[in-house]
Amino acid sequence: MSAYERVAVDASPEAVVAALRESVRSRGITKYAVVDHGHDMAAAGATGFVAWTLVFGNPAAGAKLLERELVAAVDIPLRLAVIAGAGRGSEIVLRDMRSLLGDDFADIADAFNQVLRALAADARDRAT
Repeated sequence: MSAYERVAVDASPEAVVAALRESVRSRGITKYAVVDHGHDMAAAGATGFVAWTLVFGNPAAGAKLLERELVAAVDIPLRLAVIAGAGRGSEIVLRDMRSLLGDDFADIADAFNQVLRALAADARDRAT
């Protein structure tokens, strides 16, 4: 079983990135970065893959995790990826937070998973 979940979207990767940015903004979630892997790779002279990573979080939610285990800082903030899919479509990729945080933090991992899945579903709906 893969630690990654994929949500197919019938829209271009650029449209999906824009929809995810809007989904994050509309929920009052802090957006930390949008990494355009393809652009950065091409600038370095490497093959530029169609892939973005959106980095975002809720500092209050992160604090709940860090007060229990400070080293879990390596697993936050949250991330969603957008990659090219079949044809002209895209995929939103998320990582099951239980695969990072384990069962000791199942309650927090599940809460983070709910946020990731809701953002992916909202962005899919906005983009199509």
